[in-house]
Amino acid sequence: MERDATKETIEWLMGAASWLVSLPRISNKGRMTTKPATMHAPLSTTGLIMPPDFPSVEHNAIHQKVLPRAQTSKDVYEQFGGAWSAQAYRFFAMTEYQGAFCDSLAKAGASPPPLERYRQERDLFGFFSNGVSVLEATFYGLFSLGAFLSPDDFPIATENDRKVIGPRKTKSAIAKAFSEDPINQAIDAAMKDPAYVDWHEIRNTLTHRAAPARAFHYPPGGAIPDQWKIKNIALDAGLVTSRRAELSRLLTTLLQGIDQFTKTRL
Repeated sequence: MERDATKETIEWLMGAASWLVSLPRISNKGRMTTKPATMHAPLSTTGLIMPPDFPSVEHNAIHQKVLPRAQTSKDVYEQFGGAWSAQAYRFFAMTEYQGAFCDSLAKAGASPPPLERYRQERDLFGFFSNGVSVLEATFYGLFSLGAFLSPDDFPIATENDRKVIGPRKTKSAIAKAFSEDPINQAIDAAMKDPAYVDWHEIRNTLTHRAAPARAFHYPPGGAIPDQWKIKNIALDAGLVTSRRAELSRLLTTLLQGIDQFTKTRL
């Protein structure tokens, strides 16, 4: 005999709720903890329940506004949907790398044995690579929104079109097609922000040039902190926690602008 579908649904929801409550959370210090946190609605794209510093409300609002286009502009919607999912996945990954780095630093310090040093380098690379990807995916998603509205100004149909889309191309295309729209102010605010420049400088160094050396000062814990030899950044938990806060602020600025853009244009 088949089970009642309503009963099965209720049982599934109860199980899912129990699982979500038990998920590890990420504290403000970047450590993983099982302490219950304020529940946020799952993202409509990935189903993830995001950390509180991710702008989930704007992310979902934009996605819901664009969703009907999946029926009328399937190919462009696939580009948008992929970008919006990447935005969430990369942010979530960034927070996990942050937690792993902070845990390692607390246990082993800034001058650990070789294998632990490798893990710290891996986590720093993952943190900065995923963080910049959050921003780049957001700009790609914005470009795809432009393609819904003005395909000639936002070519995205072919791989050759797509592989040249980045923040600068998106900024230029938006300025040309929607010169009077307030979205331009949000883009300028984000891209001219010193934190935006800082994130890209560090990511580019790690991706294209080097695993930077470290400068150690004695005695340990003295007035001069150990340093990561990218701009002599202090090698402590603040290296990642402060930059996560800045990334969240940049992303929120962009999503608030894009949210208003979609409400006005779509």
